[in-house]
Amino acid sequence: MTNLQDVIDAWNDIARAEERYRETLRAAISDGVPQVAISKAINRTREMLRRDAMTDEQRAAFNKAEAERLRRRRADKNRT
Repeated sequence: MTNLQDVIDAWNDIARAEERYRETLRAAISDGVPQVAISKAINRTREMLRRDAMTDEQRAAFNKAEAERLRRRRADKNRT
């Protein structure tokens, strides 16, 4: 069971992570990293977090669907 202190600690962790994210993003932009590259990195991270949050059943269904999409893409590529 989660107590109030756990919730407060999690909130504080999120706030610190958001500040680190902003600092890192500012540094990347000032270092000249293209915004397209930053956007792609953010998307990969978001997808990784989403997959990490999946249950085993959800992950298995996702992997099965992903394999089917890849199979169809390869089949379409071989037809052309």
